[in-house]
Amino acid sequence: MLRLWLVLLMLCLSFPAWAKDVRENLYSYPTAKTIKIGAVFGVLPNVQADDVLLSVSSPVCGHVEIHTMFEDDGIFKMRKIDKLPVKIGQDNRLEPSGYHLMLMDLKSPLEVGQDFPITLTFQKAGDKTTIVPVISRSQK
Repeated sequence: MLRLWLVLLMLCLSFPAWAKDVRENLYSYPTAKTIKIGAVFGVLPNVQADDVLLSVSSPVCGHVEIHTMFEDDGIFKMRKIDKLPVKIGQDNRLEPSGYHLMLMDLKSPLEVGQDFPITLTFQKAGDKTTIVPVISRSQK
């Protein structure tokens, strides 16, 4: 009986590793061949203190812009912003209907299964490079 409880305890403790969902990290969707922009969504890496995301870069595109989406008199608008506050202990999520990263002037289409690096430059933490997978919209 003790063995059974130990096995169950080990399974419960390892559950978060099983439950990892690609949407809990940064990700992107595939783009059509004629489209020269893409976007990055997901959760920004954890920060050790309140910080500010100042800029982003990636070799897959000419430049990356930090954007926000908001509603104004019933019309949704997207705007570039200069910086994004990042709070410790909060879910700093990038979403289509909120803050997100726009990949401008893509060098080639993004394809499912492709991974690409992206470098996030924070005011305090400096540069953090992470890998962004391109997933199908059905994985959403």
